[in-house]
Amino acid sequence: MNIFEFTIPTKIEYGIDSMVRLGHFTRQYGDRVIVITENTLSQSGTIQNIESILKGKGIEPIIYDGIFPNADSTTVDEVAQIARKSKVNVVIGVGGSRICNIAKVVAFLCKNDGEITDYIHGKEGSGSRISYIEIPTIFREVYALTSSAFVTDAFDQANKVVTLNGLGTDILVDDPAIMTGIQTKTAAYIALDILALSIEGYISLKVNPLVEPILLRGIEIVYYNLVKYLKNPHDVTNREKLCTAGLFTAIANIITGFGIGFALSMGMNGKNRISKSIITSILIPFIMEYNLSVSASRLAKIARVMGKNIDDIPETEAAQKAVEGINELKEGIGIDLTHKISELGLEKDDLAEAAEVALRFEDINSIPRKASFENLMEILKKAY
Repeated sequence: MNIFEFTIPTKIEYGIDSMVRLGHFTRQYGDRVIVITENTLSQSGTIQNIESILKGKGIEPIIYDGIFPNADSTTVDEVAQIARKSKVNVVIGVGGSRICNIAKVVAFLCKNDGEITDYIHGKEGSGSRISYIEIPTIFREVYALTSSAFVTDAFDQANKVVTLNGLGTDILVDDPAIMTGIQTKTAAYIALDILALSIEGYISLKVNPLVEPILLRGIEIVYYNLVKYLKNPHDVTNREKLCTAGLFTAIANIITGFGIGFALSMGMNGKNRISKSIITSILIPFIMEYNLSVSASRLAKIARVMGKNIDDIPETEAAQKAVEGINELKEGIGIDLTHKISELGLEKDDLAEAAEVALRFEDINSIPRKASFENLMEILKKAY
């Protein structure tokens, strides 16, 4: 077995109503707090609840709720300036992926001079940050447990990943009870994204025996519980299961990387502002087929987890049943999903730009079958 390293310096507070302890562990880090979020969450009552919890511990937080869906590096620098001038010692990020990544970078910039663009273009971190607490309001956040974050560069509107000494999360609060505001179709896409990340993680060249069972379990959870959740999204136990799969993915992908689907979805999300989860959900069966010739044995195991009968059939045929299982799940969840990239209003010229951006991501190197620009275009054209 190859030698591998595995470290999670982040403390994880997981489970229904885990957020009620927010005031307790925030107070351990400091009492000058900025909560970074979006306006829709302020209107939903989630932020008022967080504010009340913090005030119960004598903390009067600054609430910054001006993060919008298209926020880029300019917004990062604006919020960092507010945090610096306010001399905050704790940043709390509450929301989806973009918000959490922005908040994470703000905590870093409070202890490092310059703008985020400096770090996008190679400046190194000092190794420090102010305390950062992350509270995702969706089932998964891929960078939560890493020293990386993504930012949309205002210069070219491309998503860039920064990995910096000092960038990180002190506490991840993963509370399914606060995830009530996810629209049904959005929830379906996020769950399929978790499934895609789990599958690509399981077939990754970097996978090891420590995370293999975690990834298989994540696949199983989503495959058998997504429809249950969509039929009754207000059942917090169904929501908790999908959150568990999302957490498993976040832990395992520290080792495995995120794969082709993630890289291509980041490429399309930056300039075109299309949801990463929608792109990944479209691409995953095509990515599985692309890797079938080199990952048949692992895809066959995924097919078995899906309940497919693969006894006494060739391995490649068994692997194909995993692809069939994904398509059956997408067709059977009872929601009109987007199945082709062309349905998103993209032109074929946009595909080439997405492939070029994807090749810049380190995750592309963890896939079992190496992918050139031409290979990525082949996948995208089939999905178009």
